[in-house]
Amino acid sequence: RHEIASQKRRPKVEPHEFVYIIVRNDLSAPQKAVQACHAVIESTKSFEQSHHPSVIICTVPNEESLTEFFSRLDDSNIRYKAFNEPDIGDEWTAIATEPIHGDKRKAFSNLPLLKGGAIMVP
Repeated sequence: RHEIASQKRRPKVEPHEFVYIIVRNDLSAPQKAVQACHAVIESTKSFEQSHHPSVIICTVPNEESLTEFFSRLDDSNIRYKAFNEPDIGDEWTAIATEPIHGDKRKAFSNLPLLKGGAIMVP
């Protein structure tokens, strides 16, 4: 029997945790989706998770902004995995964090969220 993930009963975890994904806004809509997924896969391979955290996807303008964000995460003691895409010259395309909560979330407060409909193709 298959269950839809959102319908599974999850144990209450205190405090609730969030995984942040930061993806470049200068990528095409399909590439934003693909690169975000790549970063999350790398993150889940590296950071143990005992439950299903919430996921928040934010954007930065370009590769330079993304690599500058590495320092902010390092300064905030937030572990992350960055993904570089071999098909576009090994450019850095996305980051996914370890599950975080509380004050660590402030590191992302000035980043715009990925806009709704951004991955829809006409």
